Amino acid sequence: MRRQPDETGDRFSPEFLEWLKEKNITKKRLKKDPTALDLYHREWIKTRKKNKPRKLSIFNMIPNLNIDLGTVINNVRIASELLSTFLETKEKNPFKNNETG
Repeated sequence: MRRQPDETGDRFSPEFLEWLKEKNITKKRLKKDPTALDLYHREWIKTRKKNKPRKLSIFNMIPNLNIDLGTVINNVRIASELLSTFLETKEKNPFKNNETG
């Protein structure tokens, strides 16, 4: 006759089983009240959420930046005007070889 796998060992993580040992919850007690196992598991999940370190957002990782969007937009506008002026003068270049000569 084969031995049945332990119910708590199959369904739950080793961390949860360790937590049960720390709380002095025996397998005998769990066999008497199978619904208590789910309650213990929910309690364990709640304690893990409290102890879990929060992930830092990207804004917490970057040092505090003071960016004036008005200045940025103004500088982009100036750069765009300079580029368009450069392209216009490039087309009207007086040093360009003329074909009419």
